Amino acid sequence: MKTEASRSLKWLYCLTLIAAIIPSGLFGAAGWVGLATGGGILSGGILSVVTLFAIFICRTVLVVRNPHTLDAYITSTPVKLLRYLGIFLMVVGLIGSFAIFFIKPLALGIFGSPGDSGVAFFVVGVMIYFISSAGLSGFLIFEASRLFGFEARHKEESKLENAHQTQQTRSAA
Repeated sequence: MKTEASRSLKWLYCLTLIAAIIPSGLFGAAGWVGLATGGGILSGGILSVVTLFAIFICRTVLVVRNPHTLDAYITSTPVKLLRYLGIFLMVVGLIGSFAIFFIKPLALGIFGSPGDSGVAFFVVGVMIYFISSAGLSGFLIFEASRLFGFEARHKEESKLENAHQTQQTRSAA
């Protein structure tokens, strides 16, 4: 069954792509969090960042311009579960990406005081960075569910086409 993507899913998808670079990618490469996480998405250097940014912008433009870009075939329960898991992880990652802007109030709300040398900010920052990383994983799982659905649909169409050709061959003989 073909499922059309809603407007909110398109927004979520595009915002997840953008948030993977800004603010999550930049935060993962900054300061002590960058040292603890290995630099995040920016650890590959400026060339990898520019390449990823270009790919993400291109994909965002495709989603905005073509209304059927994110449509998918939901052929089975595992594909449906993968799709929902991907959407859930994109939501969690997007919330984490926006939470990056509120590290100080969150840290003070959780710990009460910044601690020695502001260790509370570091701990909360690293945790929020890891939460924001779920968005990119969700994006990949969502795309995998679309791919599995299209592959299953293609196999189904091929079987029907082969059966039709076999039937025509038998009736002609």
